[in-house]
Amino acid sequence: MNIVKDSYELRVKSYELKDKKTLNSERRTPNSLLNLSKLRRIVLLAVIMLFLLQFLRVKVLVGGLSGSVAVWFVRLIDVYAYFESLIASKDFTFEALIAVLPIIGIYLIFGRAFCGWVCPIDFLYEVVDKIKFRSQKSARPASQSEAGEVRSQKKILDISPKIGYVIAVTLLVISALIGIPFFTNYLSHLTNFFRAITGGVYLALNLPVDKTVLIFSGAVIFFLLVLEYFSPRLWCRVLCPVGKTYGLFNKISLIKLKFVEGECGECNLCEQVCHMNVKITPYLDQQGLRDINCIYCGRCVEGCGTKGKLIKIKLSPLSSRPRSKYGGGISS
Repeated sequence: MNIVKDSYELRVKSYELKDKKTLNSERRTPNSLLNLSKLRRIVLLAVIMLFLLQFLRVKVLVGGLSGSVAVWFVRLIDVYAYFESLIASKDFTFEALIAVLPIIGIYLIFGRAFCGWVCPIDFLYEVVDKIKFRSQKSARPASQSEAGEVRSQKKILDISPKIGYVIAVTLLVISALIGIPFFTNYLSHLTNFFRAITGGVYLALNLPVDKTVLIFSGAVIFFLLVLEYFSPRLWCRVLCPVGKTYGLFNKISLIKLKFVEGECGECNLCEQVCHMNVKITPYLDQQGLRDINCIYCGRCVEGCGTKGKLIKIKLSPLSSRPRSKYGGGISS
């Protein structure tokens, strides 16, 4: 174990000591022109702004990310919310089925990218991460490198993501027993985020608002932020039934991580910067990777020393499993 650890430390130090001119040159490559983190924030902000327009009576998107009406008449419903509502009401309707089909189509293409590009909780979690990082920074030596800082943030609670499926099924059973979509109505971060925004806007406009609901939604979001501070991405990796549902689409979606052979510097930074604890390096000698926890945020692409030359996010048709000394090409 010490030999493995020493080898890893040497690889990271090698990356840290890499000539500064070389790193700057890599950052100027065409692949680095597209800053995925900024692009994700632009997409998220655009989606939120489209929802906020409803308060100005511009009804491009009305409702929230659990269920909405787009462009005045297209009804949309989240996949998990659909199943939860169906099992709670025990009333199948074609209207609800038609509302969920476009969302299923989106996830057949983009898999769990929703969590990395649209879900507002991911942005809030990054804010918490920055606060946590700054609070820890004062306790670290000034000379500590970026790689070292990343490693210090990787202390995540090691719980099997499969527990999330037990939680998701349990919540469905609860919904069936009480006849109410329990998670979507009360616990969902998406529902409570938009309820909190709506309540805040109503308060600002001096309109009637149920303060009990507003306080409850604010408390749920606050609890999730506190959870993130002490257990980074535990909600996203393990607990969230919405994320677990969309993770299943990663198995068959068109989007996936693709790797280019022969450029890996074995610095392991792609895994170190991944909030979702996706194991990437065992699959670098394969064509690509599908992992139920990958949210296609692009942090591994940006964190890689090759700056997008080795790891890419691609939309491509399903392909046969590549040969590998590690076994199958599909991660679970």
